Amino acid sequence: MAFKNKFILAALLFSPFSVMAAEFSLGMGAAYNESPYKGYNDTLSAVPLVSYEDHHFYVRQASLGWIIWKDEKNELSLTASWMPLHFDPDDNDDAHMRQLDKRRASAMLGGAFYRHERWGSLKFTLAADAGDESGGVMGELAYFKPVRMARFTLTPSAGVYYYDESLNDKYYGVSASESRRSGLQQYAAGDSWMPYVGLSAQYALTSQLLLNASARYAALPDAVRKSPMIDRDDSVTLIIGLAWRF
Repeated sequence: MAFKNKFILAALLFSPFSVMAAEFSLGMGAAYNESPYKGYNDTLSAVPLVSYEDHHFYVRQASLGWIIWKDEKNELSLTASWMPLHFDPDDNDDAHMRQLDKRRASAMLGGAFYRHERWGSLKFTLAADAGDESGGVMGELAYFKPVRMARFTLTPSAGVYYYDESLNDKYYGVSASESRRSGLQQYAAGDSWMPYVGLSAQYALTSQLLLNASARYAALPDAVRKSPMIDRDDSVTLIIGLAWRF
């Protein structure tokens, strides 16, 4: 099984949930996802849960970082990440959607900055498509606040993602040739801001075995929602899994 709502999956993979641990942990989880694409049903998928932190490098789910400056309150890093936005017409049940071109996932290169205060943490990221799939740029501004209680850590979060015109048009636009083949209206997507709220939890079943859970709700922006490829205006993603802390 595979995710169909790659827009929301991308958001979850870059969530503050992956920053909570300060060691190496590895595990697997199950993810439930509501897809906004026409012709796709809700899906249940297996997803890896990976976290690694040291003074110079980190792996936070789909993002690899090289820390170039860090003190008690600030962290600046260069990042390489996997952007799993993609669309495969062969997996779609809608006859019109099956006539569209395939959109592939891509790698992103950029940077991330964190500011940590007693009232919570701010995160800012900016990355560009390095795989020549869309030539697009994405960014994120987020707030999160880990609340630690013995074995239990709860992290509420809120933020907004920015996707430029090139990235949105690649994955949600319909070209003239696609319109002629599929019968869908031609559409050029502009840039967008996608707000979200999330809640992540981690419970230490033992000193090494961790139970992880997270939920994310996002309101799809007009540039995405008005695409003839889309049939809803929001989406929810849930993940639960187990990880082993080494």
